[in-house]
Amino acid sequence: MSPAAPRRSMGQSLKQEEEPMTATPSSWKNISVFLDESPAGQALCLCAASLAHRFGARLVGVHCLRSAEGERPADGFVRGREAMDKVIARLREEQESRLISMGHHFGALARRFDLATEFRVIRDGNGDEEALPNSLHSDLLVLGNPTPHGLPEKWTAEKLFMASGVPTLLIPDNWSGVDIGHRVLVAWNGSRQARRAIADAMPILVNAAEVTVLIVDSLRTPERFGEAPGVDISTHLARHGVPVELDRVESHGAPVASVLAAEASRRSADMVVIGAYSRARSAELLFGGVTRDLLAHTPLPILTAR
Repeated sequence: MSPAAPRRSMGQSLKQEEEPMTATPSSWKNISVFLDESPAGQALCLCAASLAHRFGARLVGVHCLRSAEGERPADGFVRGREAMDKVIARLREEQESRLISMGHHFGALARRFDLATEFRVIRDGNGDEEALPNSLHSDLLVLGNPTPHGLPEKWTAEKLFMASGVPTLLIPDNWSGVDIGHRVLVAWNGSRQARRAIADAMPILVNAAEVTVLIVDSLRTPERFGEAPGVDISTHLARHGVPVELDRVESHGAPVASVLAAEASRRSADMVVIGAYSRARSAELLFGGVTRDLLAHTPLPILTAR
């Protein structure tokens, strides 16, 4: 019988094995980012380009060209064929100008980071049909939060993530960093979704400088975590070469999302990894409470999977 794994005290780093597992997780090879011409959209694209450079991935930029963009209040009052043709021509010219500007910015990033890239445009009339297919063949989606930069009008980052099932990195609109994923906080609750998020985040975890597996309120549900909460998943990460530390904290009645956000801030984390929980509401799938609260109140990039 194999000896039992040693217990780890809270806050103690798990030593990486001298002979790590030979089967290492594959890296991201295709990263897709939905972008627009706004400053936040350009910052989002910069983060995606930095990640693509770091992992040697192909970067695909996607933008939905909305027909309503550039409309003026007076446009609804024009009369006559000639006047209407002028409005349509102006809107098309402005759309093409925005596309050219985004294309130049995207091309400049490709040259700066020496990337293989594609730039795809979705026309507004085909947005609902094309947003999902442009996501399914990616290892990682990079989307804005809460502003859905570059997505069709009826789509949100949440909806695209739930529909595609592709691991998604959500970048807050006010995020000013570029190179992310060096100090990572992993929210662990012993669930399938959390395990899926860790598996999908493995490329960045094995390249991080610091990774903390954090468990909140493990004493409340001992049947979920076992006798040594978090030790097994932390040992699994260590065997993959992840520089992992395990910690357990109590919420003392505070919202779990607030505890996670506070711990991430205290550790100067630049990314949170968390599993997404969904529940049916009519025909739409929605994030669960902790994930949704983190997205609403945490000013950090969040990598989530389901």
